[in-house]
Amino acid sequence: MKIGLRIKKLREERGYSQGELARRVGVTQPTVSDWENNRTEPTVDNLRLLAVEFDVFFEWLTTGRGQRRFVPMAGEPVAEYRVERQPPEDETQLLNLFRRLPDARRQALLEFLSRWS
Repeated sequence: MKIGLRIKKLREERGYSQGELARRVGVTQPTVSDWENNRTEPTVDNLRLLAVEFDVFFEWLTTGRGQRRFVPMAGEPVAEYRVERQPPEDETQLLNLFRRLPDARRQALLEFLSRWS
């Protein structure tokens, strides 16, 4: 199975549209379509984000070899961990700009966005 098909199957299992997956990993919908149709391959950074988003091993995602997900042996304690995904660049930029605003302008912006969304 090629990487594009693995990405498509994982996306469909999660119930994501191509646009939703694109938003979650910070790319465009046509980029996801290109991956799924094996026209292009994700960068290493995007593969890392996809592995985190889908909670699968990087090696399995990239090669199809090995286990898809970690499965502990019976009775074996499982270490708790969480990998945070990086927000898309535009979200980071928006948050940084918001943090620089005075309180009154923050409130005005929040009210505007509440009415607009």
